[in-house]
Amino acid sequence: MGDQSRKFTPRQRNRRPLGLQTSKDKAPAIPLSAPTKRGDYWFVSAPLASRLHQKSGLGQTTSDGGILLLSEEVLFCHWHRHMPLPKETWFSEQLEADSQHIARAVVFDVARSGGELVIPTNHLKDELIAKIHPNTWAVRWRRDQSFSKEQPEAQTRWACTNDSVDILELLDWARDVKSEGYIPELYIVDEEMDVTMYRLDIIDMKGNQKTWVNFSASQQDSIRQLWSQRLDWGDGWYIPHQQQWTWPTVGIEHMSGRLLRKEEGEWLANIISNDDESTSINSLFSHLMSKGLIIRPGFKFGCRWRVYDDAVEQSHAPWLVQTESDAPSTWEGICLSVRLAEGVHKSWVCILGQQEDWNCLQIKRWLPGRT
Repeated sequence: MGDQSRKFTPRQRNRRPLGLQTSKDKAPAIPLSAPTKRGDYWFVSAPLASRLHQKSGLGQTTSDGGILLLSEEVLFCHWHRHMPLPKETWFSEQLEADSQHIARAVVFDVARSGGELVIPTNHLKDELIAKIHPNTWAVRWRRDQSFSKEQPEAQTRWACTNDSVDILELLDWARDVKSEGYIPELYIVDEEMDVTMYRLDIIDMKGNQKTWVNFSASQQDSIRQLWSQRLDWGDGWYIPHQQQWTWPTVGIEHMSGRLLRKEEGEWLANIISNDDESTSINSLFSHLMSKGLIIRPGFKFGCRWRVYDDAVEQSHAPWLVQTESDAPSTWEGICLSVRLAEGVHKSWVCILGQQEDWNCLQIKRWLPGRT
């Protein structure tokens, strides 16, 4: 049995009921009119339309003073602005027409819950839409911004936890969004209708460790000489040595010698022989080592590598790295990896590319109002 002495109270989950509810929020003295169908949208007339648009950035304006809402905006107004649904069967009809209706409405509700203005791309004007990626769902303004006068801060998209991930497409989207000066954000909705928000970034991991080119000719000769004495152990190599090993970034000190993993030894052999031929993994390993980083196995953290920017004895690894080929195939897997990394105060990074064209895609959890 669980510990019955625990004193905390679990948070209440939002059930989002349908039908106008009696609550502590004062409802209008005169009931609001329900929106009516107009094309692919739902029309709300003035003066309610002006309040919804000017104060909350909801809908797109029409020439007759009204606004056109998407179905998720109709539900948002139903839950938070006391607006009735068009008819009793409206929700079921929307769901029959679009199976993603529930998830999208929940994402829209949560994305705006902190006072942020999240506006679907359907409502954007031409001068702004020209800067928006076609795979972007909505744009976000901070709560202290004016959506009518200022540029949005972020472009956003959403997915469900069991949706497949095209990690290359995600990288391209994030790169294009950043190139236009926006923050790329993701909203992931789970099967309990909770939403977790993420920010994407393309980072340049760098460290302060010496690389092969930083060693003198005599130091390089010493490394070559020690490497020539290597002995096999498992998939790696053991280097017995009486003199000091001059490259602490490579291998680990053990049994009065140096133990090198398979990928370390293969990379070192290429460096010593000046051989450019290598596998994709060795090419990536070489790229990271050239950045002055220390690369250690990520087995204990469910990833390919943990990567240090400083000496292992002096710092913790800031990054947990996964390769493109080993990256999770669904959002559930990526969210789990990100949560695991942040639980040990690290960032999750997926590296994509080939040869010298490598891209480090970082995904981190984020909450509105926090940087």
